Amino acid sequence: MEKIEIKNVDKTIYREVLDNGLEIIIIPNDKISKKKNYYFSYATYYGAAINEFVPVGKNKMTSFPSGIAHFLEHKMFESKDGIKPFDFYAKTGSYVNAFTSYKNTCYVVTGNKKMKENLEYLLTFVNSPYFTDENVEKEQGIICEEAAMNDDSPDYLAYKTINKNLYKVSPYNTPILGTIESIKEITKDDLYNCYNTFYRPSNMFLVVGGAVDPDEVVKIATNTLARFNLEKSDNIKIKNYKEPVKVVKDYEEIKKDVKVEKIAIGFKMDKSKFPIKNKVTLDLYLNMLISLCFGASSEFREMIRKRHLVSRSGYYFQDIGNIVTFMVEADVLNYPVYLKELENYLNNLDVLEEDLERIKKVWISSEVIKSDYADSIVDTVVDDMINYHKVITNYVELIKNMNITTMKEVINSLDFTNRAIVRVISENNPLQND
Repeated sequence: MEKIEIKNVDKTIYREVLDNGLEIIIIPNDKISKKKNYYFSYATYYGAAINEFVPVGKNKMTSFPSGIAHFLEHKMFESKDGIKPFDFYAKTGSYVNAFTSYKNTCYVVTGNKKMKENLEYLLTFVNSPYFTDENVEKEQGIICEEAAMNDDSPDYLAYKTINKNLYKVSPYNTPILGTIESIKEITKDDLYNCYNTFYRPSNMFLVVGGAVDPDEVVKIATNTLARFNLEKSDNIKIKNYKEPVKVVKDYEEIKKDVKVEKIAIGFKMDKSKFPIKNKVTLDLYLNMLISLCFGASSEFREMIRKRHLVSRSGYYFQDIGNIVTFMVEADVLNYPVYLKELENYLNNLDVLEEDLERIKKVWISSEVIKSDYADSIVDTVVDDMINYHKVITNYVELIKNMNITTMKEVINSLDFTNRAIVRVISENNPLQND
């Protein structure tokens, strides 16, 4: 078993790759810790952005309905013997859940007793698909109803529409849930094709943290998975999308029964224009830029609060391969003034060296504090595996090496001219700003 030192935070993690290809990352508590909680994350590199691929055993690129990764996640909680994972874990006083993103699907369990039984069951139910025409049809009704309810949410509608107006060919232009039309197209055979292709050990990873023993975890995983006919798979052939840089539609208004206007703005940029080619380092600079310029204590956030321009706002970068998008979501109280102030701020974006050095110290302290909490480290490792397919062991060192010269180069690479705006406005509000 490989021992990996997390640099500068005095933490050791363990890594093992089973014969079937499953990568296991284990983060045990320090020996002096009295905490009994443990955390499991069992994930596949398969999410909502993967809809075209060559199914295992086939030789032809095949297109599948959007939303099928999320649909499949739901169906994994139904078993042939009628035992539902939620019921199993409730009896042990544990928690189980799952989520689907554009990049992956993850099944999580937390508890403080019966670690062996709970890990065995997690590995068992995720490796025991049970799809029938009847249970697929039933699930279609449930998820279609969920999709319809989401479409009634102004926030969801703004997010869904901005992605549609930003991305031309990338599957990011469709909700993770899919559409009502695509959900109705999903069949039992589609689910088995997707499951058999992506739910294979060599396309999955298991992260375990907390009150656990590394050798015991590996033994449990090895013995449990030995009950299944699991083999290493060849490289999965997935369609790669070259997303055009130009936005699809630059402006759209949606009239809805809302008391406060919702807006979503996306600034679409060519990733190749950035000076940093290492994805981990670029992500650090972009996320630190967000904290500095749009964090809770930033000058901009303080100004829009004092002037009552918004009641809520959020800012983040979205990476979809060859494209980086700066996203803005807000409940606006005065749209034209807010937009003008945002444009002015972005066009004059700058960072002072003393502010950069200050936030670097904050981030380094956060990394050290996080190392004392198994759940935080598990979350970080899962994010690393999803985004980089490896554990990043030198975050503190990378943060220390960040400098004002490179930050200014990143800022100068940002392009705020290529944008899409979506407004969800009231059709009856006479005070609506236009």
